[in-house]
Amino acid sequence: MISSRLFQRISAVVSKNFSEQTSFASALVREDSENPYTPEQSSPKTPIELGVSELIYERLRSFGLPPRRLGVSKKRPNVVCYWGPRRFRKSMILNGHMDTAPAGEGYTLDPHSGAVRDGKLYGVGAADMKGALSAYVYAVKALLDSGVALDGRLVLEFTVDEEPGGCSEFGTSYLLGQGIRARVAIIGEPGTDTISIGTRGGYRFKLTVFGEAIHTGRRAWERKEMGRNAILDMARVIIALENLEIPFKPARAFQRRSPVLTFPTKISGGVSISSVPDKCVAYGDVRLMPGNSDKQVKIWIREKLAGIPGLRYEFEDLLFVPSVEIDRKEEIVELLSTHTKEVLGFAPKIEGSGPWNDAWMLVTHDIPTVSGFGPDGEGHHGVNEWVDLESLRKVTEIYARVIVEYLGVRE
Repeated sequence: MISSRLFQRISAVVSKNFSEQTSFASALVREDSENPYTPEQSSPKTPIELGVSELIYERLRSFGLPPRRLGVSKKRPNVVCYWGPRRFRKSMILNGHMDTAPAGEGYTLDPHSGAVRDGKLYGVGAADMKGALSAYVYAVKALLDSGVALDGRLVLEFTVDEEPGGCSEFGTSYLLGQGIRARVAIIGEPGTDTISIGTRGGYRFKLTVFGEAIHTGRRAWERKEMGRNAILDMARVIIALENLEIPFKPARAFQRRSPVLTFPTKISGGVSISSVPDKCVAYGDVRLMPGNSDKQVKIWIREKLAGIPGLRYEFEDLLFVPSVEIDRKEEIVELLSTHTKEVLGFAPKIEGSGPWNDAWMLVTHDIPTVSGFGPDGEGHHGVNEWVDLESLRKVTEIYARVIVEYLGVRE
């Protein structure tokens, strides 16, 4: 058992360091790491997160820690830092992405200002998730300043290329490929109201429907002897898929949630007002429950499309991420819940979340992972993003408490 005196000392040190932490979080926000790419467009040659990684690397070094740059290229390095004894029984990963969604249109502030106003830190990535990255760094700083010697191994992972779809080979997946493992993990996606114990999965696809082009003024089109309108056929596809039901088994982490197909989310077709369209392209998004797979969904979609006479189409997979969940009684979940009650004064919900992230990669490697618990904020993937500073301070304290409670301390 960890003494209440140590928790009090940790709280005091977190508060003492918080001005410095706020400045660091602001610096992370000012460093533009917007990632506008889709999974197939992401490149190891584009230094999206490089500035952020350097800030984190140098800050960890200044604490006397040994960070490392590990990545598919020097332009997109992940930052990894180990702390704790060489021999250990327990281990924990704190994982978070350094890239951000692009700034939405309509910002009334500089999207990369890192400005502090009325207890909030503003800018792209403030909530998702540069605030949490600063919390990882300064939770460790609080423990160092408190004289803590861990009895287990802590692994800090600051990763690249999460935003395009939580499916990149450059970030968390790359680190797993390097053999980096732990007994448990936390990903500090924003929000203290819920400890996320799973994420729905996703499947995205591209559907191209083919027709036959002909000038709309020709007699053969007038008589329906030639030509086929690909956009009209796509309309038939849309209607066929509109109410597609995806069978699923209820999951404990996703009470009252279900899989859903949204089609189309994006569509284009035709080249001229006076020509019958010979091609129409549309994109679909499917949110999946545990047990669902992309192969199942494709079978069900093809069965629906088989009922459209004369339809010619091409199906292309874009992305598949499985839905995952962990037991709510995992020790890491219970510790987070306990310390959240003590620090914040309320019991967070324990359930799965809708959007997915890199947690599925860790869970499928047998690492029970909390896929979301971080400081409160708003505007992520929107406009005027901010993180609440009081929440950031308290979450930093919660992380520090959970680290020492789970890993233990050496006398």
